[in-house]
Amino acid sequence: MGIINKDAVCQIALVVKDIERTAANYAELFGIEVPQIFSTLPEEESHTQYRGNPTKTRAKLAVIDLGQIVLELTEPDDEPSSWKEFLETNGEGVHHIGFTVSDRVKVIEYFASKGVPIRHYGEYPGGNYTFMDSVKELGVILNIKPGAQS
Repeated sequence: MGIINKDAVCQIALVVKDIERTAANYAELFGIEVPQIFSTLPEEESHTQYRGNPTKTRAKLAVIDLGQIVLELTEPDDEPSSWKEFLETNGEGVHHIGFTVSDRVKVIEYFASKGVPIRHYGEYPGGNYTFMDSVKELGVILNIKPGAQS
């Protein structure tokens, strides 16, 4: 088995310019209620870091349950963040794929040994996320989330 279990995918995340419009469009597409839109916590609570430096970034999020995975919509603010950089560089699109792992430190050490640094980190009640700067190696950012899978 690899360093990440292929069955541990839990999230596909898009960066968007207008979360209200995009969430409404997905709700219509799937025939569901428009998902709740909420904001990430302030840096004092989330301990957010971008490229190794603290950042006051906040983002609007909406989550749509698609069964095994969730579709996460993210509208960044103007503070430095992986989301903002992605939007400015690429426009709207897939920002990352998220995986749950049983040993977050082991996975991050694996990526470090391959020259892949942490791009963005933050915390939320009950968990955290770590975006790996894996675009060159994998074509997409990976989000490493602590959980039961490995």
